Amino acid sequence: MARRSMRLVEYGKPFQLMKEEVPAAPKGGAVVKTEYAGVCHSDLHSLEGDFRTLVPMQTVLGHEIAGTVHDISPEAGFKVGDRVAVYWHGGCGACSRCEVGETTACLKDVKHWAGINEDGGFSDYVIIPDVRLLVKVPDTVTMDTACLLPCSGLTAYNAVCKMVPTVQDFAKHNADCAVLLVGAGGLGLWGVQFAKQLLPAGVRVISADVDNEKLAAAKEAGCDDVLLWSKDVDDDTAVAAAKKVCGGLGAFAAAIDFVNVPSTFERVEKILAPGGMHVLVGLLGVGAAGSVPLMMYVLGRHQMGAVLMGSLPQMKELMALMAQGKVKPPPISHHPLENVFDVMQDLKAGKVKGRAVIKL
Repeated sequence: MARRSMRLVEYGKPFQLMKEEVPAAPKGGAVVKTEYAGVCHSDLHSLEGDFRTLVPMQTVLGHEIAGTVHDISPEAGFKVGDRVAVYWHGGCGACSRCEVGETTACLKDVKHWAGINEDGGFSDYVIIPDVRLLVKVPDTVTMDTACLLPCSGLTAYNAVCKMVPTVQDFAKHNADCAVLLVGAGGLGLWGVQFAKQLLPAGVRVISADVDNEKLAAAKEAGCDDVLLWSKDVDDDTAVAAAKKVCGGLGAFAAAIDFVNVPSTFERVEKILAPGGMHVLVGLLGVGAAGSVPLMMYVLGRHQMGAVLMGSLPQMKELMALMAQGKVKPPPISHHPLENVFDVMQDLKAGKVKGRAVIKL
């Protein structure tokens, strides 16, 4: 029996399909037979060499993974055949941060990152170094949805959690407040639904995007209003339009930037209420710099926080929320492993609506 793996052999170039031996589970770890692997913008950054200090050649990309346990120690609390999603952001496993599931903040800065610096889900079988990184998938959650939760779903969930305290405080004092979600792609569609679940009742959710089709999807997902931020909309016009839809407060209590390029970063700062929370998520700015007027930032009491995915406990909370059926995944398209490079080119061109997943 062999496994198929799409390996990165040169940045920016098509992957090479390789047939390899099926690996055995390491001590304390497992091997998962991949059923679905999500195609994420981070995979595109890895392919193009933006993360070359993290992503070595010959790596198998794909960090959004769901499948079944193929090989595991019998005392691990899982058994062969269990349906699992992979929390791909492993750390040393021994420090106090890792012990409570905050492996993104591993105190030893160990990075066991499936699909980044270790082989990931664009392969039939994936080695998982620590069984604690496996999360069981309830029967009520489909596996193509489950594969999206460890990165895009979890990142959007954590981003909304980040602004909850600020928005709760605003809602105590103003019955007509709103939040802004910049970007209505896969993460933005998750974000709309999580905002509706986690924020106080009555808080309006507004989505901004450059694409009318994506804004229509955001409306379908439950957002209250939309803002078209196409290239021909100048900054003053965009800010004025935003202030018209954000309610009696006249500005947004909080905003999540799922795009995070200099133009969106700076625009968000102009439409936040005093004391508002600016949550940074997107990586599309790569190495670009954003700027804020420092005195006005202080006088406006703005808050800013960055989100890198989420914790393992949050992943389990998210899985439980999905099991209740209160949140629907974005539209999902399925593609064979051999087409993964072409799918990533479509993602780069903005042609993917919702989320694309690889079916193995």
